[in-house]
Amino acid sequence: MMGAKTLPKAYAAPGLVMRDDAGVLADVMLDPVQVAVWDRHSPLDQQVVQLACREKLAVKSWLDVADLPASMKRSLPGEVFAPLREDLALLADMMACLFGATGVGLRVTALEKPMCPRFHVDRIPVRLLCTYGGPGSQWLPAPAVPAGLLVPGVEQEGRYAAESVQQLEAGQVALFKGDTWRDNPGSGVVHRSPPVSPGQQRLLVTLDI
Repeated sequence: MMGAKTLPKAYAAPGLVMRDDAGVLADVMLDPVQVAVWDRHSPLDQQVVQLACREKLAVKSWLDVADLPASMKRSLPGEVFAPLREDLALLADMMACLFGATGVGLRVTALEKPMCPRFHVDRIPVRLLCTYGGPGSQWLPAPAVPAGLLVPGVEQEGRYAAESVQQLEAGQVALFKGDTWRDNPGSGVVHRSPPVSPGQQRLLVTLDI
Protein backbone atom coordinates (compact mmCIF):
# COMPACT_ATOMS: atom_id res chain seq x y z
CA MET A 1 0.00 0.00 0.00
CA MET A 2 1.26 3.44 -0.86
CA GLY A 3 2.20 5.38 2.22
CA ALA A 4 2.59 2.42 4.59
CA LYS A 5 5.63 2.81 6.85
CA THR A 6 7.95 -0.04 7.67
CA LEU A 7 9.64 0.08 11.03
CA PRO A 8 13.30 1.19 11.12
CA LYS A 9 15.21 0.71 14.37
CA ALA A 10 14.76 4.27 15.56
CA TYR A 11 11.07 4.57 14.67
CA ALA A 12 8.53 5.10 17.43
CA ALA A 13 4.76 5.01 17.02
CA PRO A 14 2.23 5.35 19.85
CA GLY A 15 2.01 2.06 21.73
CA LEU A 16 5.08 0.57 20.01
CA VAL A 17 8.37 -0.65 21.47
CA MET A 18 11.05 -2.10 19.19
CA ARG A 19 14.65 -3.22 19.71
CA ASP A 20 17.04 -5.70 18.13
CA ASP A 21 17.08 -8.00 21.17
CA ALA A 22 14.46 -10.64 21.95
CA GLY A 23 13.95 -9.26 25.45
CA VAL A 24 11.86 -6.45 24.00
CA LEU A 25 8.93 -8.88 23.68
CA ALA A 26 8.52 -8.87 27.47
CA ASP A 27 7.68 -5.15 27.24
CA VAL A 28 4.23 -6.15 25.96
CA MET A 29 3.38 -6.68 29.64
CA LEU A 30 3.55 -2.90 30.17
CA ASP A 31 0.19 -1.14 30.07
CA PRO A 32 1.08 1.54 27.47
CA VAL A 33 2.55 -1.03 25.06
CA GLN A 34 0.24 -2.48 22.41
CA VAL A 35 2.88 -3.73 19.95
CA ALA A 36 6.31 -5.14 20.86
CA VAL A 37 8.69 -5.87 17.96
CA TRP A 38 11.91 -7.87 17.99
CA ASP A 39 13.76 -6.30 15.08
CA ARG A 40 15.70 -9.03 13.28
CA HIS A 41 16.29 -10.38 9.78
CA SER A 42 14.51 -13.51 8.63
CA PRO A 43 16.51 -16.56 9.76
CA LEU A 44 15.22 -18.65 6.86
CA ASP A 45 16.86 -19.15 3.50
CA GLN A 46 14.44 -17.86 0.88
CA GLN A 47 14.54 -21.27 -0.83
CA VAL A 48 12.70 -22.67 2.19
CA VAL A 49 10.15 -19.88 1.92
CA GLN A 50 9.68 -20.51 -1.81
CA LEU A 51 9.25 -24.25 -1.25
CA ALA A 52 6.65 -23.65 1.44
CA CYS A 53 4.76 -21.36 -0.93
CA ARG A 54 4.99 -23.84 -3.83
CA GLU A 55 3.59 -26.55 -1.58
CA LYS A 56 0.90 -24.14 -0.32
CA LEU A 57 1.91 -24.98 3.22
CA ALA A 58 -1.00 -24.72 5.63
CA VAL A 59 -0.56 -25.89 9.23
CA LYS A 60 -2.89 -25.34 12.16
CA SER A 61 -2.09 -27.20 15.36
CA TRP A 62 -1.57 -27.02 19.11
CA LEU A 63 2.00 -27.34 20.33
CA ASP A 64 2.64 -29.02 23.68
CA VAL A 65 5.53 -27.08 25.20
CA ALA A 66 6.53 -30.04 27.39
CA ASP A 67 7.21 -32.05 24.22
CA LEU A 68 8.04 -29.24 21.82
CA PRO A 69 10.51 -30.94 19.40
CA ALA A 70 8.22 -33.91 18.78
CA SER A 71 5.12 -31.71 18.68
CA MET A 72 6.78 -29.44 16.13
CA LYS A 73 7.94 -32.33 13.96
CA ARG A 74 4.43 -33.77 13.83
CA SER A 75 3.11 -30.41 12.69
CA LEU A 76 5.92 -29.71 10.18
CA PRO A 77 7.47 -32.99 8.99
CA GLY A 78 10.28 -33.16 6.46
CA GLU A 79 13.98 -32.38 6.74
CA VAL A 80 13.67 -29.42 4.38
CA PHE A 81 11.59 -27.60 7.00
CA ALA A 82 14.07 -28.23 9.82
CA PRO A 83 15.24 -24.55 9.88
CA LEU A 84 11.62 -23.40 10.12
CA ARG A 85 10.91 -25.90 12.92
CA GLU A 86 14.00 -24.71 14.80
CA ASP A 87 12.95 -21.07 14.70
CA LEU A 88 9.34 -21.84 15.53
CA ALA A 89 10.43 -23.95 18.50
CA LEU A 90 12.41 -20.95 19.75
CA LEU A 91 9.45 -18.60 19.36
CA ALA A 92 6.99 -21.07 20.90
CA ASP A 93 9.27 -21.60 23.89
CA MET A 94 9.61 -17.83 24.33
CA MET A 95 5.82 -17.41 24.23
CA ALA A 96 5.32 -20.18 26.77
CA CYS A 97 7.94 -18.79 29.14
CA LEU A 98 6.70 -15.22 28.84
CA PHE A 99 3.05 -16.01 29.48
CA GLY A 100 3.36 -19.14 31.62
CA ALA A 101 1.54 -21.28 29.04
CA THR A 102 1.75 -25.06 28.69
CA GLY A 103 1.03 -24.86 24.98
CA VAL A 104 0.58 -22.46 22.07
CA GLY A 105 -1.61 -22.47 19.01
CA LEU A 106 0.42 -22.57 15.79
CA ARG A 107 -0.62 -21.49 12.34
CA VAL A 108 1.72 -21.55 9.35
CA THR A 109 0.26 -20.26 6.08
CA ALA A 110 1.74 -19.74 2.63
CA LEU A 111 -0.23 -16.93 1.01
CA GLU A 112 -0.65 -15.50 -2.46
CA LYS A 113 -3.43 -13.10 -1.49
CA PRO A 114 -4.35 -11.24 1.71
CA MET A 115 -5.76 -13.59 4.37
CA CYS A 116 -7.48 -10.79 6.34
CA PRO A 117 -7.55 -7.77 4.01
CA ARG A 118 -9.79 -5.67 6.29
CA PHE A 119 -8.52 -3.95 9.40
CA HIS A 120 -9.71 -5.91 12.42
CA VAL A 121 -8.94 -6.78 16.05
CA ASP A 122 -8.22 -10.31 17.28
CA ARG A 123 -10.45 -11.54 20.10
CA ILE A 124 -7.61 -13.26 21.92
CA PRO A 125 -5.21 -12.07 24.66
CA VAL A 126 -2.09 -11.80 22.50
CA ARG A 127 -0.74 -13.02 19.17
CA LEU A 128 2.82 -13.42 17.89
CA LEU A 129 3.30 -12.75 14.19
CA CYS A 130 6.30 -13.33 11.95
CA THR A 131 6.41 -13.12 8.16
CA TYR A 132 9.41 -15.08 6.87
CA GLY A 133 9.02 -13.99 3.27
CA GLY A 134 7.06 -11.25 1.54
CA PRO A 135 5.45 -8.14 3.03
CA GLY A 136 4.68 -8.10 6.75
CA SER A 137 1.42 -7.37 8.55
CA GLN A 138 0.08 -3.82 8.71
CA TRP A 139 -1.35 -2.05 11.76
CA LEU A 140 -2.67 1.31 12.89
CA PRO A 141 -1.57 3.08 16.09
CA ALA A 142 -4.58 3.70 18.32
CA PRO A 143 -4.67 7.50 17.75
CA ALA A 144 -4.90 6.87 13.99
CA VAL A 145 -7.97 4.60 14.17
CA PRO A 146 -11.05 6.62 13.17
CA ALA A 147 -14.43 5.99 14.76
CA GLY A 148 -16.47 3.41 12.89
CA LEU A 149 -13.55 1.87 10.99
CA LEU A 150 -14.27 -1.64 12.29
CA VAL A 151 -18.02 -1.62 11.77
CA PRO A 152 -18.88 -4.71 9.65
CA GLY A 153 -19.64 -3.84 6.05
CA VAL A 154 -18.23 -0.31 6.27
CA GLU A 155 -15.88 0.65 3.43
CA GLN A 156 -12.54 1.19 5.15
CA GLU A 157 -10.46 2.75 2.38
CA GLY A 158 -10.39 6.52 2.69
CA ARG A 159 -11.47 6.51 6.35
CA TYR A 160 -7.91 6.54 7.74
CA ALA A 161 -4.74 8.41 6.84
CA ALA A 162 -2.64 6.22 4.54
CA GLU A 163 0.58 7.59 6.02
CA SER A 164 -0.44 6.34 9.49
CA VAL A 165 -0.31 2.68 8.43
CA GLN A 166 2.68 0.85 9.94
CA GLN A 167 4.12 -2.31 8.36
CA LEU A 168 6.32 -5.07 9.74
CA GLU A 169 9.31 -6.30 7.76
CA ALA A 170 10.20 -9.91 6.91
CA GLY A 171 11.80 -11.66 9.88
CA GLN A 172 10.62 -9.22 12.53
CA VAL A 173 8.77 -10.87 15.42
CA ALA A 174 5.83 -8.91 16.81
CA LEU A 175 3.46 -9.36 19.71
CA PHE A 176 0.06 -7.72 19.18
CA LYS A 177 -2.28 -7.33 22.14
CA GLY A 178 -5.78 -8.59 21.40
CA ASP A 179 -9.19 -7.52 22.61
CA THR A 180 -9.21 -9.94 25.55
CA TRP A 181 -5.84 -8.96 27.02
CA ARG A 182 -6.21 -8.20 30.71
CA ASP A 183 -7.26 -4.59 31.30
CA ASN A 184 -7.43 -4.13 27.52
CA PRO A 185 -11.10 -4.64 26.54
CA GLY A 186 -11.89 -2.88 23.30
CA SER A 187 -8.27 -1.79 22.83
CA GLY A 188 -6.70 -4.59 20.79
CA VAL A 189 -4.32 -3.73 17.96
CA VAL A 190 -6.10 -2.82 14.73
CA HIS A 191 -4.30 -4.68 11.96
CA ARG A 192 -4.67 -6.47 8.63
CA SER A 193 -2.86 -8.55 6.04
CA PRO A 194 -0.94 -6.35 3.58
CA PRO A 195 -1.96 -6.00 -0.05
CA VAL A 196 -0.05 -8.52 -2.18
CA SER A 197 1.06 -7.87 -5.75
CA PRO A 198 0.29 -10.50 -8.43
CA GLY A 199 2.78 -13.35 -8.09
CA GLN A 200 4.01 -12.13 -4.69
CA GLN A 201 4.16 -14.73 -1.92
CA ARG A 202 4.15 -14.60 1.89
CA LEU A 203 5.00 -17.18 4.52
CA LEU A 204 3.18 -16.11 7.68
CA VAL A 205 3.38 -17.68 11.13
CA THR A 206 1.20 -16.86 14.11
CA LEU A 207 1.40 -18.21 17.67
CA ASP A 208 -1.48 -17.72 20.13
CA ILE A 209 -1.86 -18.41 23.81
